[in-house]
Amino acid sequence: MKYDSGAWIVTLSYVVVATAWILFSDNLLLMFDADLQQRLQSAKGVAFVLVTGVLLFFSVRYHLRRRRQQELALRRSDERFNLALIGGNDGLWDWDVVSGEMYLSQRGREILGLSQQSAMLDEWLQLLHPEDREPARQELIRHLRGESERLEVSYRLRQPGGENIWIEVGGRAVRDSQGRATRVVGMLRDVTDQVDREQRLRQAGVMFDCTSEGMLICDVDQTILDVNNAFCKITGYEPAEVIGRQPRMLASGRHDRTFYRHLWQQLLATGRWSGEVWNRRKNGEIYPQWQNIISVKDHRGELSHYVAVFADMSVIKRNQQEIDYLAHHDPLTKLPNRLLLNERLSTAIARSRRQEASIGLLFIDLDRFKGVNDSLGHSAGDQLLQLVTQRVLQVCEDGDTLARLSSDEFALLVERRAGVEEMGKLAERILHLLQSPFELSGQLLHMTGSIGLALFPQDGTDGAELLKNADSAMSLAKQRGRNGYAFYTQELTEQAKRRLSLETDLHEAIRHNQLQVYYQLQKDFTTGHFVSLEALVRWQHPTQGLVAPNEFLPVARNAGLMSDIDEFVLNEACRQLRLWLDAGYPFQSVAVNMSGYWMERGDVFGSVSTVLRRHGLDAGCLELEVTEDEVMHFGDEGVLLLDRLADLGVGLAIDDFGTGYSSLLRLKRMPVNKLKIDRGFVTDLPGSDSDSAMARAIIALGKSLQLKVIAEGVESEEQQSMLHKLGCDLGQGYLYNRPLPAGEIETLLGGTVHD
Repeated sequence: MKYDSGAWIVTLSYVVVATAWILFSDNLLLMFDADLQQRLQSAKGVAFVLVTGVLLFFSVRYHLRRRRQQELALRRSDERFNLALIGGNDGLWDWDVVSGEMYLSQRGREILGLSQQSAMLDEWLQLLHPEDREPARQELIRHLRGESERLEVSYRLRQPGGENIWIEVGGRAVRDSQGRATRVVGMLRDVTDQVDREQRLRQAGVMFDCTSEGMLICDVDQTILDVNNAFCKITGYEPAEVIGRQPRMLASGRHDRTFYRHLWQQLLATGRWSGEVWNRRKNGEIYPQWQNIISVKDHRGELSHYVAVFADMSVIKRNQQEIDYLAHHDPLTKLPNRLLLNERLSTAIARSRRQEASIGLLFIDLDRFKGVNDSLGHSAGDQLLQLVTQRVLQVCEDGDTLARLSSDEFALLVERRAGVEEMGKLAERILHLLQSPFELSGQLLHMTGSIGLALFPQDGTDGAELLKNADSAMSLAKQRGRNGYAFYTQELTEQAKRRLSLETDLHEAIRHNQLQVYYQLQKDFTTGHFVSLEALVRWQHPTQGLVAPNEFLPVARNAGLMSDIDEFVLNEACRQLRLWLDAGYPFQSVAVNMSGYWMERGDVFGSVSTVLRRHGLDAGCLELEVTEDEVMHFGDEGVLLLDRLADLGVGLAIDDFGTGYSSLLRLKRMPVNKLKIDRGFVTDLPGSDSDSAMARAIIALGKSLQLKVIAEGVESEEQQSMLHKLGCDLGQGYLYNRPLPAGEIETLLGGTVHD
């Protein structure tokens, strides 16, 4: 239409100019004579052609320039549109409703995976995921009917490789004068990444609201922006009470400025901080929590938020306090146990050295106590121990420590004037108190005791030596006829000479392969099958016969031979397990003890890796046992070693659990798989309430940390049944077999494996 009007303008302009020229020129010629008119008539025609040609030139040039400008503007607009499509990574589609043909831009074809420039609507629908095909078609029909202003639909597109991508389509119908849709034009884009992000955000939102750990989000000014449900449950605050305020409202006052300064220094330097914090609930209760704080940066790398995640440690702390108490006290008598006595003994010796004073230690053993248990039962024995405790406490003064060491053994640490005469009188008073009859369930029971005495510094330089010498003196008192006391004497050092002799022979034993590995089966309480074994070292002395491990292993530790022994046991146990597996025995793993000496001075990781490769065993076939005291002794270095072994796939167990001193927080962070209940808590089951309580606490702790629990020292069906009911997973002990050589294990199981 625009071009037609332009043509009319040019034509009319020409007609007007030509007509005006003819009329004006004809009237002008009348003013001249006929001869001149004839000559001027030709000139007039030439002038007309020239004038009209010039006018036509300028008119055509004007219109052509305008057309070129319009075409250039159109090309620029088209370029901007194409660049916008490319920049937005969108595709263009144009569907002719009448013909059913759909035009697609290059990007549109790439998104849909089509090669041709146009396609039919049915072809497009076939590309859709079967579940999205009908909803997309219905949405298109609604828009064609005019029920929606714009077409907005998202669907999945199945790729040739089988994976799905998400496509978002937007468009609008072009309608005729009667309102019928003739075309639908719009854009389409690949929104797979956006859908994935939205899904992750929804998942994160669900986790934020459903996790049992408290969470709060703060801005850079430490203003609380949001909290989750667990935060409200733990702190007692509602969201409206904390949003807009700062986390310092939760502070308990137990941490000083230095603590928070170090916290912020680490957070600003590394972007995260983890640690234990004591905060205050809404009701005023102060509680511990394990908190992780992370700084969040935006797309420009600038700090935008802080996110804090914390777990309420109140229950763990209470459990830890209970375990700590049970680990340091005798549940029956409530007296300190051997561990706590050793700690106080070490402290007393250090104080005595500074003050140049002396201390005394009495080792008290009840005579013929086993007969009480056998005749009257464990319940009567427990009652007797409680009565003995009450009587001995009568002679204790402030600063003294009375401890129960084992079933019928007690120790009394005396830090007041501890001369020979005073200690002798104290021992006589205790013996006199024990001689008075005890009333048990209406029966009078006469009891005596034997007491060994050792003094610091003359009878020992440290707590262990002093306790050992007091024990030796007690044995001397028993040898003299019981119901008496004896001081430690030099004659008792003969045992030390034997240890020296054993050390010399032990060097020869290692060189000449006198050491042997015995095995004790481990039973799965659930299946009733033997699933693993523990490897135990034994020494077949050429002249003395089989030497007990509790006699030569302490010698090996003092002589620095434990690494050699541990590596021997490791290699032999893995070699034998390989043979058993090849022969079809259903063993899942073998357990090997890992001594503290080996951890400190040996290459445990290297040795384990080498032995596993040598015998072709998976790392999961080996389990290393380490006591909690040794782990605590080596601290973070020990935990790092355990982490490396766990990464290798080796199973890790805490041996003799409950007899040492360990941190539950450290235990929680260690990669252990199993807790092993010490035999001391199993021996008196099921009759001992105290041992039952301890076993129940350890098993509950193991389950809360998602660890398997194994009990050693199982000697009766009753013990096995009770442990199983308490939730213990496995057991080992004399009920199944005493430690035996490999050949006898095979005989016990009904088969033989040959090297």
